[in-house]
Amino acid sequence: MTTEDTRNHDSGEMELFEGESDTKLYALGVVLAAVYGMSALVPISGFIVASGVVAQISLTIVIAPLFGVLLGPVKGGLFGLIGGLITAFLSMVVPSVVLIVPTVVLGPMVSGFLTGLCLNEEDSGPGGLITAAYLVVIMALYLIPNSAAWWFMLPYALAAFTALALQFTGFRFDRTEKKSLLYILPLTLIGTITDFSMMTMGAVYIAGIPAEVFGFVIFPAMLVERTVATIVSAVAAGTVLYTFRDQLW
Repeated sequence: MTTEDTRNHDSGEMELFEGESDTKLYALGVVLAAVYGMSALVPISGFIVASGVVAQISLTIVIAPLFGVLLGPVKGGLFGLIGGLITAFLSMVVPSVVLIVPTVVLGPMVSGFLTGLCLNEEDSGPGGLITAAYLVVIMALYLIPNSAAWWFMLPYALAAFTALALQFTGFRFDRTEKKSLLYILPLTLIGTITDFSMMTMGAVYIAGIPAEVFGFVIFPAMLVERTVATIVSAVAAGTVLYTFRDQLW
């Protein structure tokens, strides 16, 4: 076999391997979207505000960050959207699923895309800057009508700072490297906050929830929920990455 034949053979094997990997990642995306939709049936907390709106926080907050961490920005955003649409469908046929605002459907898509951008897997693209800029816009939109409860944006500021830190520290995420598991927690923090951003915008501009409710009712619950979700998501992502590191990536 000549050198050129060997090169062509190696190229063919590489293309076949990449094709198989993509197929497996799409299969993982389908599973994640289905799990996300079904997890909407598992409420973990909720509250009733003066306007009579019932907000149910479900197990989806644990699943949302996994789209970006496991699939990257494009596939993560795509299957995040599918997961959101499945949840929207279930909300129409299962009374226990409550979507407080339509923008919740977009939460996993936004989370998957932006968290995936922060991976910086192949180059030093501006994923962290884009994510931080998005969060700054969300903070500004919230503060315009709700500056009286400004502290509600502190977790968003932390997520924006984390995205910038990942950008400027030269962080590179390699799913096959054990050391990359150390970076999962910052990524799932970004994932859970960007997912929540869509609910926040809907609660501000569609549901019209007053600042007092944000500051004194939702904020304490959010701190607990998002902290637990960040940690549980990191453990779940780390488990998947370690278990299937040779099969999927």
